[in-house]
Amino acid sequence: MISITSIPADLGISSVPADLTIDSTDEYIAGYRRILKAIQTNDSLRVRVHNRKVAGWLKIMALRYGQDRILFNTFTVRSFLEGRIGLPIPEEFTEKDMIDSGLLDLNIPASGQLTFEDYIMDVFFGNFLNKSDTVARVTEIIAAYEPEQWQAALKRPLIKNILQHRYRRLSAGLQGQNAELQLLKWLEQSPEIYIRNLSALKLLRTYPDELGIRVFGHVYREISQLSLDLRRVPIIIRENEKTLAEIRLYIRQMISQNDPISAFDELLEQTSGYLEEEMRTVVDLLRSGKMEITHRQVERVLRKFSYLQSQPHIAQELNDLDLLISVPEPSSPQEDWDVDQWLHWAVQEYLPYRFWLENTLQLDDEIGEVAGKYADWLFSHYGELLYHSNRMAWKAVLNLKEKMKDHKGPVLVVMMDNFNLKYYPILQQQLRQQGFYEQDMQYGISMLPTFTEVSKKCIITGHFEPFDGLYSDAIQSTWQSKLGKKVSYLANIMELRRVADRRHDVYFLNYLPVDLVLHQPDSHTGITHRQSVQFYMVALAQDIRAFAYRLGAERDLMVIFMADHGSTRIPSQTVNVLDNGFYKKHAVDEHHRYLVISDEEAVKLSQQVEYDCYLFKRTQFPVPQNYLVARRLYRFLPTNDSAYIHGGLTPEETIVPIAIYHPFMIAPRPLLVTIIEPNKIIIGTRLDLTLEITNHNSYPIEHLTLEILSANLEASPVIIDEIQKLQRNAVHIKVRCPSSADETEDRLQMRLTFKFNEQEHEQIVETPVKYGALMKTRFNLDDL
Repeated sequence: MISITSIPADLGISSVPADLTIDSTDEYIAGYRRILKAIQTNDSLRVRVHNRKVAGWLKIMALRYGQDRILFNTFTVRSFLEGRIGLPIPEEFTEKDMIDSGLLDLNIPASGQLTFEDYIMDVFFGNFLNKSDTVARVTEIIAAYEPEQWQAALKRPLIKNILQHRYRRLSAGLQGQNAELQLLKWLEQSPEIYIRNLSALKLLRTYPDELGIRVFGHVYREISQLSLDLRRVPIIIRENEKTLAEIRLYIRQMISQNDPISAFDELLEQTSGYLEEEMRTVVDLLRSGKMEITHRQVERVLRKFSYLQSQPHIAQELNDLDLLISVPEPSSPQEDWDVDQWLHWAVQEYLPYRFWLENTLQLDDEIGEVAGKYADWLFSHYGELLYHSNRMAWKAVLNLKEKMKDHKGPVLVVMMDNFNLKYYPILQQQLRQQGFYEQDMQYGISMLPTFTEVSKKCIITGHFEPFDGLYSDAIQSTWQSKLGKKVSYLANIMELRRVADRRHDVYFLNYLPVDLVLHQPDSHTGITHRQSVQFYMVALAQDIRAFAYRLGAERDLMVIFMADHGSTRIPSQTVNVLDNGFYKKHAVDEHHRYLVISDEEAVKLSQQVEYDCYLFKRTQFPVPQNYLVARRLYRFLPTNDSAYIHGGLTPEETIVPIAIYHPFMIAPRPLLVTIIEPNKIIIGTRLDLTLEITNHNSYPIEHLTLEILSANLEASPVIIDEIQKLQRNAVHIKVRCPSSADETEDRLQMRLTFKFNEQEHEQIVETPVKYGALMKTRFNLDDL
């Protein structure tokens, strides 16, 4: 069979299959002969003709030989497109319309579309335009909208006409539905306007209706009742100025008209949680000092503004909020206390309060007076404590000798230079995440004065007198003699990373990064000290885990942490009675909290100096030189509010951790949490939530704390003393589901912290949950 297809050259169609193409009259004779030869040999031949004259001549040839030998047809755009897409094209669309709109490029078969218009909507814009509830298909519209593709499609006349016709048809079907018509109007203007206005609705959703009415008019109430799924709607700030202005004004009025506690509660209830300005207002209320800050309040803020956590500078600020949790003032210490009582008071009462004052920028002279009482006691008893008390850090480390000697696996001793106790929980948490648990922890008193040349040299060798010479020589010779084991000194973290096998039994790592960080003002770096320390603690914990792996000691590595001294932070405006000019004349070497003075100057000093300073004579104490140490929060050099210094005798400078860690030996199976009642949580109500916690482990779970993390529910943490092995406990929690809760959420997230086999663990669990809205009574005033 010979098939000849005539295609006008101006259509530019080249995709019709052909064995022979004739583009001009010059090619006619050769083409004619090839067709004739195919007829004679009874071969199949597909011919495509792009010249009208040649097409006319070949049509006569086809008539002469008949349709059983030659099938002649004239190409049409309509038949070509219908063949490609598999749908009939209405007669109202001319071939010129199709060509002008570039439809000849279409090569996508129809799939489930009922009409040509549906097909066009789906291919060029999105299938959502083929649904009667188009405007409510928020997620589909956002996923399908590509601005460049949308604009390119509107430049095709036929496509644009079909879209406008679709909008008219949708509009006709929504008569009387003001909210849906408004959404359709936004979409018709452009999907960009539709999405931008939905973003404004998302920001306004939890605020009083009056704000939305000011922005969108009275149709806002009807739109807000559509229960649109706005979860995928992006937050758009630009060109939503009117919305932002209304929110800003409302927040200011709320703060000015209410006390801080009421303002805080209402703003947490009403703010969207998506705006930095909202977050800053709420955090400022926390920092105002006019309200007591609880763990629950901090958790509420973190949940409310979880969206902003993707922005690093905000995440940093939010993660530091727990530092603001209110701490009671310490009790008044008693002069007749023994060392254990003083340390207990300092660690349990003074330091938490002192750190809270530091976090809330409330450090003052009063806390200096409290610290001075501890410092006076320490100085007056230092001679006795130095040689006889196991609470001295050097002796506490020496007392670890037998544990280190008896331990069968390798030992890593980490000396943390200038490690403030404030940051010990970060180290503890990161080690726990890497599989190490705290087996033993004690608080020691650093050597005095609290600076490296005295403190570190004594503690790291377990001796009351600092050594002369190199750290490596002193440490290796001292501990090899005491332990009878091979000892290696590692000057920095890179040397730790180069250790690849067990050539030694005990490794001493000198860790300096925290010291460098704390001495730098965080106002210069723009990163809080806590964030910087956390970064290094994450890295250190990972390095220790890797070290254990390289040595094949994942199950038997003992890690000992110690610090040479702590540090303090002193605002520049706090009282300083020291005459810097006077002391500078006597100093051989001066620092913020201590001076080095010669023997001659030590003799010359008047007794008046003792009211301002503590004098450490090298003839009286095992120190290499004479030192004058500033009392209370006094200092010999000006201080920067945002940097740490040391050398004094306050608790934060002198109390250090000595801790032993071992790898976890048993990991618990996850706890199972199930909601028993109710079957559905009604939004806008208070209710009793009954949970069931199942312990599938062969060991009990102790000191379990359950916290609800999902923003949809507000509840205080629940504490359970114990869940026996292979047992199931019911837990009853009073919760509040705010009216702003997201009805589409289907998972309830909770945090469980507990002790298992004497180890601290944390688990995040999720369980299915259903939310529902209160039934609303509808009535017509005309029926009354």
